[in-house]
Amino acid sequence: MVPPPESARGDQAAVRAWVRILAVHKRALAAIREDLEHEMTLPRFDLLANLVRSDGQTLASLSRSMLVTAGNLTGLVDRAARDGMVERRADPSDRRAWRVHLTAKGQRAFRDAERRHAARVAKVFSGLSPAELSTLTRLLDKLRTTLREPDMPVPSRPGSARAHAERSARSPPRRTRTKP
Repeated sequence: MVPPPESARGDQAAVRAWVRILAVHKRALAAIREDLEHEMTLPRFDLLANLVRSDGQTLASLSRSMLVTAGNLTGLVDRAARDGMVERRADPSDRRAWRVHLTAKGQRAFRDAERRHAARVAKVFSGLSPAELSTLTRLLDKLRTTLREPDMPVPSRPGSARAHAERSARSPPRRTRTKP
């Protein structure tokens, strides 16, 4: 039997690494959810974390930073507002826009959840030594940097402005009729 070429072995190793990343992500997320979700969902935790970092964001900016659709975000903000965690305020510079702000109750809830979250994340990584954690972080940073390279395009969602721009760039220029 002829061994596979070097590039095929590299591809297989990359696929094995990818499958392991997905499996670890799935298990770690399940463990974190288990600790948080008796009190707060992960999407709500993400919403509150984004507002702790930068309070008073518009729904559009939250949607971009959280990587969720506007429709999903609206429902998430509606439920958080109903529960007294956030409030919507009119944007003083744009009458059409609303800004989302944390309430004192939302800040307290996030701080409590953040402590549980940090403890669970530490437990998830407890099987690694500090040196191994450092190596893992360095390797993941290297991978993230590689994914930002120009030859590694990030696919866009079909309905996004980026997808429209990409389609426009690929299609031939439109011919316009000139008046006689």
